[in-house]
Amino acid sequence: MRMQTKTSKLPTVTIVGRPNVGKSSLFNTLLRKRIAIVHEQCGVTRDRVAQPVSWDGYRYQLVDTGGLGVLSDEKNVDFMDDQIRTQLKVAVESSDIMIMLTDVKAGLTELDREVCDFLRKHDKPIVLAVNKCDNLDLEEEAQAFSALGFKHVHAISCNHKSNLDTLREEICSYFPPNEEDDEALPELRITLAGRPNVGKSSIANRLLGEERVIVSDIAGTTRDAVDIPFSFDDEGESKNGLLVDTAGVKKLRKIDNLVEKFSMMRTEDAIKRATVVLFVIDVSQGVTNGDKKIANTIKEEGKPCIVIANKWDLVKSEAPKQKFLDDLDHDLPFMRYCPIIFTSAVDGNGFRELLPASLRIFEQSLIDIPTALLNQVLHDMVLRTPPPSTGKGFFKVYYATMVKNPPAHFILFCNKKDYCQDHYKRFIEKTLRNAFGLSGIPIEIEYRERTHLQEKFRENGGLPGEIKEKLAKDRKKAWRRSKKHRG
Repeated sequence: MRMQTKTSKLPTVTIVGRPNVGKSSLFNTLLRKRIAIVHEQCGVTRDRVAQPVSWDGYRYQLVDTGGLGVLSDEKNVDFMDDQIRTQLKVAVESSDIMIMLTDVKAGLTELDREVCDFLRKHDKPIVLAVNKCDNLDLEEEAQAFSALGFKHVHAISCNHKSNLDTLREEICSYFPPNEEDDEALPELRITLAGRPNVGKSSIANRLLGEERVIVSDIAGTTRDAVDIPFSFDDEGESKNGLLVDTAGVKKLRKIDNLVEKFSMMRTEDAIKRATVVLFVIDVSQGVTNGDKKIANTIKEEGKPCIVIANKWDLVKSEAPKQKFLDDLDHDLPFMRYCPIIFTSAVDGNGFRELLPASLRIFEQSLIDIPTALLNQVLHDMVLRTPPPSTGKGFFKVYYATMVKNPPAHFILFCNKKDYCQDHYKRFIEKTLRNAFGLSGIPIEIEYRERTHLQEKFRENGGLPGEIKEKLAKDRKKAWRRSKKHRG
């Protein structure tokens, strides 16, 4: 079972420009959502971020890219700028239309000319937009950019949302309208979560079989939550999914600036949207306090989860492996429901298991256990292993029902919930997990006490005869009223 990046059927429009001209602001404005992180700091956007856009009967895929300080292939180029340039080249080559964005306040720069020359080499439609035209005087100054050789110069302001419709009209003039409904969000949404520099982006690239996101030893390389549509073959049937690479989660006291704060917010939102979370831990460092914070977030959101013990190539020894398992059990006991897969993005160890395990857990998160079957399992459990006495009395299970999934939430009706000891509660959870294959799915069991009258009826084998007769009469009355209403 292999994953591969899914190519959008929609026309692709890519925003390109030098740093700090407002590419992410334009991306969010055209999208009408806050997806890309926007900040006055240069170089905030690094990976390419893509989202579908709908406007006036037209639909297209919009791509945000990082700003480039250097475009020529020089030897002594900054590593991050080199990686951003590589991402941009891929985005431009796969795009149908390009928006070249400039900044009216900075004026026409030499780097703008380099960007323009770079885009023209690809022989694709280019739309010129001059941002930050917040008043009429600046709109007039924007016409100076016609020196780049464009017939139309769109003087826009992302802050004031001005002159954007004319920009949209020119973008959409290059392809026919498409009034079909938006594609539904893939049901399988896998989010990679973990501390900075544990290898999330390396795992994403290895799963996809391409350098889709930037990877480096520099902690905090990934800033935006990058949504990557992918397709896979499941028993001969082609299915779609979404892989989300996120920024590493830090402690609040270690967040240095607003960009990192926004990154954390995007990561938390990505965990909320996930159907399966791949929780990445650096096995060579063991479980840290940062890992505990992320684990708590996953638990609070009630998400199906797989623990990925990454960088296994640095260890590859049974003793450290067992120590890691012991530490995980000790430090994160509430994550015992999660399968653990040891991986190495360097040599590919463990990667064959990731997608099948994610799909299996996702399918388990969709099951709805019938009440009759659930109660039969609990009945057999009590017969085999009766609840121990607390000295005050015996714990009695009357019946149970499943109310939602995930998390797998059960309501268990009993006589006195205080009579159920902690070890027996764990036994009940283990029984349900094993009986219905709920590996990787968090389980919540809500214990509810029945009233004394209900207990008496239950002990007598059901409701007394007079109550049954009353219920039957009430049902007949309701049926007659509905029949009269229909007539």
